[in-house]
Amino acid sequence: MVTIHDISKETGYSITTVSKALNGYKDISDKAKNLILEKAKEMGYLPNASARSLVMKKTWTIGVVFEEQTGVGITHPFFGDVLNKFKKHVEAKGYDILFISESIGRNIKSYLDHCRQKGVDGIIILCTYDQNENIQELIDSPIPSVLIDFNVEQTNCVYTNNFKSLYEAVEYLYEKGHRKIAHIYGDQFSYAGAERLRGYKQALIDLNIPLSDDYLFEGTNYSLAEGYQRGLDIIALEDKPTAIIAASDNLAIGTMKAFEEYNIKVPDDISIIGFDNIEISALIDPPLTTINQDKEQIAAEAADSLVLQIEDKKKQYQKTVIDGILIERETVKKLN
Repeated sequence: MVTIHDISKETGYSITTVSKALNGYKDISDKAKNLILEKAKEMGYLPNASARSLVMKKTWTIGVVFEEQTGVGITHPFFGDVLNKFKKHVEAKGYDILFISESIGRNIKSYLDHCRQKGVDGIIILCTYDQNENIQELIDSPIPSVLIDFNVEQTNCVYTNNFKSLYEAVEYLYEKGHRKIAHIYGDQFSYAGAERLRGYKQALIDLNIPLSDDYLFEGTNYSLAEGYQRGLDIIALEDKPTAIIAASDNLAIGTMKAFEEYNIKVPDDISIIGFDNIEISALIDPPLTTINQDKEQIAAEAADSLVLQIEDKKKQYQKTVIDGILIERETVKKLN
């Protein structure tokens, strides 16, 4: 195994200079740094994680707190994809990720206790509720963190502009001639769900479309099964909407399945728009018109803001709001 002593002998630089070059210190010349790094790569040097942590006073580890109430877990189509992309970005910056639980063995601990025990440098929090006591404890702690899909003042946040996305979806349907527009709304305890419903309602007000409770349907878990049930509820209406905006693609696809079973054609009989632009949305028949959340940008912004906070703890928190983009496919019909 190649050590810094070996690199020192090969390059002629002192062990101290080699150590500084390998650990990113700036008080050595670029010439020395480049030569040492090139030689280390050539010799197949791999840094010792424990030694590196002692030198840098860092573990080069980011904790992942993933808590959502739908029961889908890590396969959640939005959070799972964001996390996978986030992992790629932080690994490029030299960090590993570590999943954080509330319990270690038989010892029941909080997320914060676990983070402190593992000595993580920062935390990415993916959750559907920020009011959870243990989540709030993390946000309020001095450990740098970034929160996905929420807007809070105490830490870095990255989220889609859910209000604007739903507002523009209603405008899009309005321009297509629709006036009877329903919404299958998401969990109102989550920031995203509440903002999407607010955007829908405000668009109706601004376009002088009466808001009808008959056209509001609950889809708390954003699931296919809920979408199917809401589809049955819509089928039972005497005065059906001409268009539906669902708070997730899964809700939209489940609704379309119910319509298919009752021979209601999409978009000929009812138009529908989803939210998230998950992979399957482009492959169903007909392909789903949906609102794209730029998961690559969300992950990149989250990684950048968190690493900046880790490396400069005096830096102000960043709030990054990313526009959703309507992806036109084949589930919306223009009315005469």
